[in-house]
Amino acid sequence: MTDTAPKTGADTARPSRIVLHIGTHKTATTTIQDTFWENSALLAEHGVIYPRLGRVTGHHGLAYDWANLPPIYALEGGSRAALSALAAEYAHRPVTVFVSSEELSRGDPKGATDFAEVRALLSDFDEIEVVCTLRPQWEFLQSIYLEVSKYRSPPRPPQLIRAALETGMVEGLWVDYLRLLDQLEEVFAPEEITLLDFAAIRRAEGGVLGTFLRHLGVEGLTADDLVPVNGGASNVSPKPATSWAANILAEPNAAPPWLVELVSEAVDLEFPDDMRSCLFLREEFRKLEKHYAPLNKTLQERRAPHQPDFSLTPPDIEPLTVFRNTIPQSFWVRVGRRMTARMIQRGMT
Repeated sequence: MTDTAPKTGADTARPSRIVLHIGTHKTATTTIQDTFWENSALLAEHGVIYPRLGRVTGHHGLAYDWANLPPIYALEGGSRAALSALAAEYAHRPVTVFVSSEELSRGDPKGATDFAEVRALLSDFDEIEVVCTLRPQWEFLQSIYLEVSKYRSPPRPPQLIRAALETGMVEGLWVDYLRLLDQLEEVFAPEEITLLDFAAIRRAEGGVLGTFLRHLGVEGLTADDLVPVNGGASNVSPKPATSWAANILAEPNAAPPWLVELVSEAVDLEFPDDMRSCLFLREEFRKLEKHYAPLNKTLQERRAPHQPDFSLTPPDIEPLTVFRNTIPQSFWVRVGRRMTARMIQRGMT
């Protein structure tokens, strides 16, 4: 791990700082990771170190020792050794180290990162901070569904709703953000934690990337100065209506890419360009809203002494135009015709 960060002059008065960006999932985390990886040398010139660890742009290997993650994320020597190496190289230098992995926000006891151990390994840094981006629970649940769908047949939407309401957790991830905050505050002081509202930072100058550059104290560098990756948006999921319909047709197997593409074509033909679909029924949306509104209010109140401007954007059903029970029969006819044509083309009839 090398960098070109300044080490002399007035900058030597700066404290060493490490920022743990822990997600949550589907809040532009992959876009941040891909972009910061690509621009790591430029960032280092401005005093921010984005370590190039392992074979992927996200620092998921730092959670590997505790979480059940794919082997591609494994780091040589393991997570603990990598954390110790970061401290040894940077904790006594006037730089900000930025590490990013949404896997660090897992709540399942069988896969949750031991933050007490992480903090001990990073104790030589002058400052440590945890940054976590949140979005309304219905959006987060929907995003989890879309991500899981890429690899296997996901739980049906009613199962997601039930788990979110009964346990506050889905797929090992906290949907109840108060409990996520509880988990963090077992190790970190409230002033060492920063919560961000996804909708707000997307609207901010420079969007998500601009927000993080400012938060990290990068001066003289804007989001426009960074070399974009994947057109500025990585790991984009299909429309909820597309994913759900493809999953229903493919159960109990994962929907193959050809089926997702076929269904996507039918969705684009059936619905107007301004269509915005929702995985849930209106009643399910309202149920989530009713359950989580008071919890999110409490979250805001707990953060107020440390983040007086923080609030989580409330759910808004008005922009949603298509729910899974309002998809018309004509859509399924379109899909059926395309599947039949594909079978004929491949000589499967």
